[in-house]
Formats: sequence, structure tokens, C-alpha cells
Amino acid sequence: MDIVTGYGQFCAIARALEVVGERWTLLIVRELLLGATTFTGIRRGLPAIPRATLSARLGTIVAAGIAEPGDQGYRLTQTGLALAPVIREMARWATVTDGAALTAAHLDTAALTWDMQRRINTSALPGRLVVLEIDFTDRRAGDRRFWLHLSPARVDLCRRDTGAPVDLWLSGATEPITRWWLGQLTWSQLMRDPGVTVHGDRSLRRGMDRWFLRYAYTRQALGA
Repeated sequence: MDIVTGYGQFCAIARALEVVGERWTLLIVRELLLGATTFTGIRRGLPAIPRATLSARLGTIVAAGIAEPGDQGYRLTQTGLALAPVIREMARWATVTDGAALTAAHLDTAALTWDMQRRINTSALPGRLVVLEIDFTDRRAGDRRFWLHLSPARVDLCRRDTGAPVDLWLSGATEPITRWWLGQLTWSQLMRDPGVTVHGDRSLRRGMDRWFLRYAYTRQALGA
């Protein structure tokens, strides 16, 4: 029996889906748009993707001319960059309609904290290293605690305690912190959540909300 891999339609949408419609493909493009360049970097943004699947999907988009490998890792071609408005409009659809509501199945602390570390407003940080510990109180040990090492020169995310002195602690359930990151809650609303607390250096706490650029496709960023 022949295996049908395409839609067999002249329609441009069908032809586009034959290239980018496989599971994970557009999310890999999203990662490349957000600055990932290496296999490991892409996987940090997509912690649930199997390594073999990522390798296969990268092969697909390279063969399609969407991305190309190089000495510095993968980068999008002009063909790949042309997908940016497609991804933006998909995000707008999910943001302004009820067609893709956030549920418990979408809550992933590894993906969330990785997105946080790459969306830091370094110009708003103090002039010294600050360590922020994030404690997702509704998660098991392996997915519960993360450490952001923040300075104007460098931002690092750690999944293990390095022993560096912690300046600030953010504790709370995964859902409200995720909704704040997505722009569905303001910082003030997050702080009023009875299960969310911030403690530590008082002077740092006052400007802490300005450190985070938040999700790239918030309602505000989309102009929605």
C-alpha cells in the first residue's frame, strides 16, 4: 500500500501544510525566530520534543529551504523569516478568541522558565548579579525550583542550586505565574493572588516587574 504524505491538492494552503503542518515544525520555526540557533537551544524551548523528532523536523525545514545550518548553528532563510507573520497571526487568534484556551495540560515549568530567561530586560536590571529563585509550589521536585542568575551582561537559567546567594524568591502555583507571563494578569494582579508571594531584598522587589519583557506574543505585543 502506498503511503500518502501529501494532500494531493493544488491549493496553496494544502501545499504549505505539506511542508510546515507536521507536529512541532512551526514551533521549531518559532524557536528560531526567538533566537535559538542550536539543537540544544531549540530543545530547551521545546522540552517535550523527542530528540529523533527534532532531528527529523530540522531535516525537513532545511530541505524545504526554511532554515540552513552553518558554523554558528541553524538560522532561518528569507523563506523561513516569511513565516513570522503566520506565527504572529496564529498567536493573535489564540489570544483574542476562545479557540485555544489555556488548560492544565499546557502548563510546563521548564518551557516557561526558559522563555523567561530569554525575555529579560537587561537594561532594567541592577548593576550587579541578582539571583531569583522561582518555586512552583504545585509541582513535584524535578519541575519545581528554578534559579535565574540575572545581570546586565548575562542571563542564565539553572535547574539546580549552584550555591549562589539568593536575593529574591518568587513562589506560587504554575497557572497564575503562566497567566502573568502571557499578559493575562498584570504584576499587581499576580501579587494579589493568595498563593503567590515574593520575598527577599526590598529594594530589588520594587523594580522587579520591569525586569521581564514577558511572552513575545502577549495581547499588547500583538496590538489586540
